[in-house]
Amino acid sequence: MIETRLVITSIVILLPSLIWYLMRKVHSPWWLENAASTPFTILLIYLVLMLVFIYFLSLQQCVIYLLVNFILALFLNNLAALSHSVAFNNQPCSDSITIFQFNIKYQAADNELIPLIEHLIAEKYHLIALQGVSQQLKRQMIVALSPYFPHFISGGSAQQQVFSDQLLFSRYAFANINYYKNGQNSFLISSQWQLPFTTISLHSLHPPSPRNEALWQIRNKTLYQLKDELKNSTGKYSLVIGDLNLSTHSNRINNLKQGMNTEFVNSWPNKRYILSFFALAIDHLWVSKPASICARQRINKFTWSDHYAIKTQVDFNK
Repeated sequence: MIETRLVITSIVILLPSLIWYLMRKVHSPWWLENAASTPFTILLIYLVLMLVFIYFLSLQQCVIYLLVNFILALFLNNLAALSHSVAFNNQPCSDSITIFQFNIKYQAADNELIPLIEHLIAEKYHLIALQGVSQQLKRQMIVALSPYFPHFISGGSAQQQVFSDQLLFSRYAFANINYYKNGQNSFLISSQWQLPFTTISLHSLHPPSPRNEALWQIRNKTLYQLKDELKNSTGKYSLVIGDLNLSTHSNRINNLKQGMNTEFVNSWPNKRYILSFFALAIDHLWVSKPASICARQRINKFTWSDHYAIKTQVDFNK
């Protein structure tokens, strides 16, 4: 009887995590990949298993095992950050390129936008990548920031009849700007970012959130386009930045970032009642080896967006 209870205990504690791990290997259907994008699905799996094993467990045991599964889910959600923290924090950032990325609220008020603009000017970033920017906000931000960051990608081309919600600024020029069209939208923008010491193949993207099958397919098409771009890149360095609407827990991401260095930061959702430990890393920055990321951190001051802004320092001196 004791051995039976030990077996049941082990199954109840470990099986939900195992099922979730196997779910991550599956890329379709769309709802299953979405469910596997967070390890907190483990808690739902546990509750389903309770219908099977509740006869063998007391209420106290059910509560204890639920707590254990919750701790496991929390650990797995932050495992990538924890596993890299020691080496990550020891890397020097003496001569790095500093990058700011932020998926802002589509319609930000002036009292929200002005502190953001002041921050960008004060910090003197080398590259600023914004997503979720309306056409009206683009005009405001270009007027405000172009004197300090004279080079920018507006995220659209009237000549090509293509539009996006992306906006990029830099102190250095962009060349060979290419919009990948999907109808009149462009979810992927590629360019050559001309730093003083080298040219970077820059890929900025913001595919739609996979809230249904059609949007899931558009997101995946954009990611396939990115993969082809990285494969065909001829430069020494490639840099990928943006809200990919793809969690680090999706196995799909491993096929995309081969040969790239990255550090994951939980960036969504940014809500007062949700601690960052429960958030997902969907705002990414990858840089091709041998370049490395020597620092990456959330910026907590812009609470009006449902994403955290992220500051990244990249070392290209390899």
